[in-house]
Amino acid sequence: MKKTALLLLMLFALCAGGSAAERDTLRISFIGDVMCHRRQLQLARIPGADTTKSSSYDFSPYFKYTRQLIEPCDISVANMEFPVGVVPFSGYPLFSAPSSLADEVIGAGVDLFLAANNHICDKGRKGLDSTYAIYRSMPVRFTGLFRDRLDEELSNPAIINANGFRVAFVNFTYGLNGFTPPQPYVVGMLDSLQIKQAIQRAHKRGADFIIALPHWGVEYSLDYSTEQRRWKDNLYRWGIDMIVGTHPHVPQAVEYVDGRITAYSLGNYISNMSVPYGQVGILLIATLVRREDGAIETLPPEVIYLWCGKGGLMESNYTVVPIEDFLDKPETFRHRSQYEKMAGEYRKIKQKFKID
Repeated sequence: MKKTALLLLMLFALCAGGSAAERDTLRISFIGDVMCHRRQLQLARIPGADTTKSSSYDFSPYFKYTRQLIEPCDISVANMEFPVGVVPFSGYPLFSAPSSLADEVIGAGVDLFLAANNHICDKGRKGLDSTYAIYRSMPVRFTGLFRDRLDEELSNPAIINANGFRVAFVNFTYGLNGFTPPQPYVVGMLDSLQIKQAIQRAHKRGADFIIALPHWGVEYSLDYSTEQRRWKDNLYRWGIDMIVGTHPHVPQAVEYVDGRITAYSLGNYISNMSVPYGQVGILLIATLVRREDGAIETLPPEVIYLWCGKGGLMESNYTVVPIEDFLDKPETFRHRSQYEKMAGEYRKIKQKFKID
């Protein structure tokens, strides 16, 4: 039986019934960079529709093959690497995505958006105003972007209650591509004082598990940097319980050491990137279990490698598939070279990270 099929059986088994054991277990999923390049906009646009309206863009294929993995989890998190709602919509280098893309991410079961990344200020004040207002109007939590210093103090970290767990999420970025957030906005930054204060607030507000979500590292490198390692050590020393990183646009190592999960980079979830390993992402599922003595134990993570099928190369639009489920289905790719790229890059990643 395929690995993903086994995973689905485990997920649905956990969702069945209502036992005490189930209430003492929490499953959290994470996906990497959700991006919106110009080619994605072109293929998502409904023919003949008004390019200035979010409803004119159809992103429904993006979670066609992964929704069943994300939805059963108790909490799901995604890095949203763009401002939302500024017309005209645009791709790299200054992103602006239609709100219909955010709607699609929510529809796939995502509960928390991460907004602290190097592209959040691409559209200046207009972009922050639009993103903040749109996210506030949606049935989703978001963190990393704050209306002002008071908002940051009151809502950083984001704390979510689920299954008897109170989990805090601290999101921050290494930089903003040279931009400065216009006053009074605040963005979570890779700043020791800001992070320590968020951790202190998490403890004061009763969080029993704290997850750091850094936007960090060297782009396109499969190897985490010395700086990432240094920050990792600091974060654990300051009281963080788990680290899940983004930004390099390729996957990096996932460690499980001394009962703690460190995912240095999840890579891209969806994008138009063609760099080596830029179409490979990670869906990470972490399971927390509360022991009889009240302590929380983190089980070994489930690491599901994904492939971003670019529009026209696999299906007509962009989509994302679990790689293991498609290794024996080359016929599903419109271009044999894309299947070979997926299979070859996955093989090399398995060798590098010593994956069975």
